[in-house]
Amino acid sequence: MKFTKFGEFVFGADNIEVEPGSEWAINPQGFGHGWIAWGDAAHGTEGEMLGEVMASASGPMPAQPGPVEGAWSEQRAIQLACVSGEDAGIQALFKTNSLGGKKMYARVVMEIVKRINAGQLDIVPVVHLTADSYQHTKYGKIFTPDYKLVRWTTMDDAVTAPAVEEEEEAPEPATPTRRRRAAA
Repeated sequence: MKFTKFGEFVFGADNIEVEPGSEWAINPQGFGHGWIAWGDAAHGTEGEMLGEVMASASGPMPAQPGPVEGAWSEQRAIQLACVSGEDAGIQALFKTNSLGGKKMYARVVMEIVKRINAGQLDIVPVVHLTADSYQHTKYGKIFTPDYKLVRWTTMDDAVTAPAVEEEEEAPEPATPTRRRRAAA
């Protein structure tokens, strides 16, 4: 899963937009941290991923790898599972190295830690994935990933939530149905 510069969460090879209003459970055991290297114009590798090193956030941050023809930056990862809507059952890994993405990561981790420290059992946030924005003096409107908390649930409930009721013999559609458009 990624967040586009147009303020959309998308997933999969086809960059399918996350359905508005769908609910996503965040796995409290699925946080990661590490490094990602992106190429730059000076080396003719702009926009090219040159390397990535990730580890579970329950352990130490991996050491920054050696030099590349670009720049290493810290990256964060969040495991999610869609629990409502047409994408129910989809599992995704959201990775980000943007300042806004790292702020979102820190906020959700702190909310989970507060609940754990308070002795709560329902430590799985179920969220709507949203976008925020700010006006940059040079680049204009910049979108940042965000979320809106819908409710808290337990790990057991989150694991069973994606189950979708199936009809015994679902009729085949007369015409093919079209998925939401893939983001540009």
